[in-house]
Amino acid sequence: MNNLLNTLTTADDDYLIGLSNKGTLKRAYKDLDTAEISAEYGDNTATVTVAGETCTIVNPIGESKCSCPSRSICRHIITAVLWLKNNSQTENSDSEPTPEPEEKKEPDKALIDELSAYPLKALQKAMKKTYYTAFALKTKNGKLPEIEETSIISVNFPEENISVRLISPLEYSTCTCHSKELCKHKAAAILAWQIKHNKVTLEDVKTGKDNADKIDVENVRSTAQYAKDFLSKLLSDGLVRASENLIDETESVAVMCHNARLADSEKNIREIGNRLSGYINRSPEFSADLLFSIIMENIILLDKIISANDENTLNGYLGEFKNTYVTTDTLEILPLAKRHFSSAAGYEGEIYYFMNTDTTAEERYLTYSAVRPTFYEQRRRNAPLAAPWGLYGGIDEIMKSQLRLSSPKLAGNKLSSSNDTKADIIEPVDLNKQIVFDNIYGSFTKLLKDTFSQNKSADSSGERLVMVAPKRCISSKTNEITQTHYIVIEDSAGCTITVKARYKSENKEFFTRLSRIGSMMIDNPDKQFVIFGSIYIDNGKSFIYPIAIYDNIMYNNTENTTNETEHDSNADKYRYFSKMFTEIKRLLCDIIQCGINSFDMYEQIKEYSAECGKTGLLVFSQKLDELYGLLTAKNHTYSSDNSKIISVLSEIFEYITIGIRRTEYNIALDCCG
Repeated sequence: MNNLLNTLTTADDDYLIGLSNKGTLKRAYKDLDTAEISAEYGDNTATVTVAGETCTIVNPIGESKCSCPSRSICRHIITAVLWLKNNSQTENSDSEPTPEPEEKKEPDKALIDELSAYPLKALQKAMKKTYYTAFALKTKNGKLPEIEETSIISVNFPEENISVRLISPLEYSTCTCHSKELCKHKAAAILAWQIKHNKVTLEDVKTGKDNADKIDVENVRSTAQYAKDFLSKLLSDGLVRASENLIDETESVAVMCHNARLADSEKNIREIGNRLSGYINRSPEFSADLLFSIIMENIILLDKIISANDENTLNGYLGEFKNTYVTTDTLEILPLAKRHFSSAAGYEGEIYYFMNTDTTAEERYLTYSAVRPTFYEQRRRNAPLAAPWGLYGGIDEIMKSQLRLSSPKLAGNKLSSSNDTKADIIEPVDLNKQIVFDNIYGSFTKLLKDTFSQNKSADSSGERLVMVAPKRCISSKTNEITQTHYIVIEDSAGCTITVKARYKSENKEFFTRLSRIGSMMIDNPDKQFVIFGSIYIDNGKSFIYPIAIYDNIMYNNTENTTNETEHDSNADKYRYFSKMFTEIKRLLCDIIQCGINSFDMYEQIKEYSAECGKTGLLVFSQKLDELYGLLTAKNHTYSSDNSKIISVLSEIFEYITIGIRRTEYNIALDCCG
């Protein structure tokens, strides 16, 4: 509760005006004298009843909410804050004197820190080229907007009759243009403050040179080494000897990676933390193999960061906290489906899928994500989202019509919700179009070749999205033990793919519907069904995670799939190597349970090394021999340094990962022959 009380103490009239406006504050002062008000205090929250409305006041105040219809900071919230301030001061006066407030306050340190760290490129992007160029010319001539600093920072642009109030957190800053986003005026206000306080120079503004883009190489490398040491200790000790504070330690490492701009490493560390939490809480979904894999993948990435020779190479390994969106030409998009999304990295929400009607576009399927982080415990549940791109109503409105987007912004296949993008409704959704038919696969062999051949990568969301029209459904059943439903489909050549989905509490309705659809597909063999989903290969078999299944697409499946692929004479060899790689990986995954210091499966590693040598995998055999030697040598030393073991282990893991991917693709393709 102390954090909230401290925030209330510093929330003076200027700050409250910044959150709302002068009129709202005046009305709140009137309500303070007349309205019936009561409050209940919780853990760093306060629930205040004001004139029959219930306000939940939290820190930061901008995230407070009210039961009234207003979607902004209303008079009830401001009244509740004023009442809490008065009563907290009254309570404090009974115990110890409260110092008199100063007549003029300075901006809060949190606001100063936010303003100082705001990257120039983000401000340039928000201001747009023409406005930024004009602003840069004015600053060159010594003309800055009027800046007044109290508990908030007020910036006035007299020539435009615009006023901006900058408050902390910056996302709650206001502008008289009424934009809720980072408009060009807010961006100019932040930049003007940075210039005034020498956070950027006039030369930086002129050239667009962003100090935030400069990488503190030593800090990045030291943070990467610290993160690697943390993961190395986890591998050395194993889960059975993990610290009681392991989850807190993992979160601390994730925060360090964030502060050092190691975006991809932070994401991986957070996923490791969530999987460790599943282990500690004995979740039935916990997988030691998956945990080991993500740890090894992150160690490989951290090694690349540590050993990068130049800043450009280093920057390529850091990743991005936010996608870089690029404005493109007009797009026409056809809504397909939506699904609920949750990840081990701590994000949850809805993903909306569209088909790009431009036949020449590289990205056939586009997505719009309404996903939010869940790893901040104090974050309140978000209110229902409004439709983007200037559409009215809730976010699901975007799925009702074919849309034409002007000035759309794309990062890979991901659509931005930018206010610069506007949507026009073309017509109600109709999937019986040639553009849809052209993207439906009737041949599973062609599907695999087009999707996986030449190591074709997944899209920017990590999915390989496809539409398939099976000739028939062979079976539909649920494994009650694993709570997984399987629908086996077949094309006219007899090739099969399995539609697979696991039950989760958030997809209960979809899981039940999937079982019903499977029965319908079997009972109606002459009816055409089209499946939209994400295809993947696991253990040499092809699977589709279903996002939507349609029975109203009048697709005429006339593809000739008979005898289009003969049996691959190397298929048995692929199966042999895939099995061996998988067994070695499974053996090494045991390390995460017992730890390197207690791992004693030496002889199995030696046997696999000999087997690899006989089959021609000489380099791989040598690496396994090296690992065997290092592990056995640990029995004769008291050294706790496992860095060399982990280095060799990461090389072996990378080799195995590539080997499994290549062999399983060929096995899956042969199964369609």
